[in-house]
Amino acid sequence: MMLDINSKYNRIKNIPLKGKIIFNYELASYTWLKTGGKADIFFAPKDTNDLKFFLENLNKNIPFFILGAGSNTLFRDLGFNGAVIKLSKSFDYIKFINNKEFKVGAATNCIKMARFLAKNYTAGYEFFSGIPGSIGGAIKMNAGAYGFETSQYLIKIKILNRKNGEIKNILSKDYQMNYRYTNFPDEYIFLEGTFKYLRSKNTTDSLNKIKNLIKERQLPQPIQEKTSGSTFKNPKNFKAWKLIQDSGCKNYKLGKAHLSKMHSNFIINKGNATSNDIERLGEEIIKKVYEKFGVKLVWEIKIIGRKGIC
Repeated sequence: MMLDINSKYNRIKNIPLKGKIIFNYELASYTWLKTGGKADIFFAPKDTNDLKFFLENLNKNIPFFILGAGSNTLFRDLGFNGAVIKLSKSFDYIKFINNKEFKVGAATNCIKMARFLAKNYTAGYEFFSGIPGSIGGAIKMNAGAYGFETSQYLIKIKILNRKNGEIKNILSKDYQMNYRYTNFPDEYIFLEGTFKYLRSKNTTDSLNKIKNLIKERQLPQPIQEKTSGSTFKNPKNFKAWKLIQDSGCKNYKLGKAHLSKMHSNFIINKGNATSNDIERLGEEIIKKVYEKFGVKLVWEIKIIGRKGIC
């Protein structure tokens, strides 16, 4: 049962917000898996001030979730009792500061960033072409590809603290950023990342590298399917896909949620799968791998909302 919108969000309904705000909003269209229930409220702020104003007027007991590209998010079927915030175009930018640093808005697509930087004589960021998400999400989970990670190039992050409304820059080195893990407080909303600038001699090499990396990525992965990419993190000293394949899960499916035959670490929606189908299939795979190898897989997909069946 959704929260009583009239009572819980009465204040929000009566303030002059500039961005798009919708109550009781269907979330499936915003995720790559195309599943999930409704959010009590969906808000796309026009700018940072609009976001801050919204949060100042949102009951502090109401949870929020920042939705990036939706590439690694699974909203449960019963939805999300809170506010889903989708950063808008004003958070999508790349700005060169000097010959040492450049800034990237949290809503900027990682693949778009990789190509832009390659065209503008910036080396080292080609690996972002293998990250199908936004920069904010990449910072939050320390996303990586091809042996590189976001933390290797990140200097500082501009954040909005939901608790006190403070906007400030924090240094990445002051926080833990390990393999697909960070210890940033949940109340921090990422607005912008500042990265190291590495000058390249020409654009051709970087663009060709991106082209080859994308081609390499497309060959073994079901990118034409409804999927959230890698389902599980790689355990230390193991490859998740190998553990899944060798544990006998290769042809596993539950309803329209199938384990990809192309890549064993991808769960795909073959039609009208529910989020519950996907989650249950994933949990069965975790159980099977643990029984076979004694290794417990951990979800790389972010699972959001109330557990249960509609």
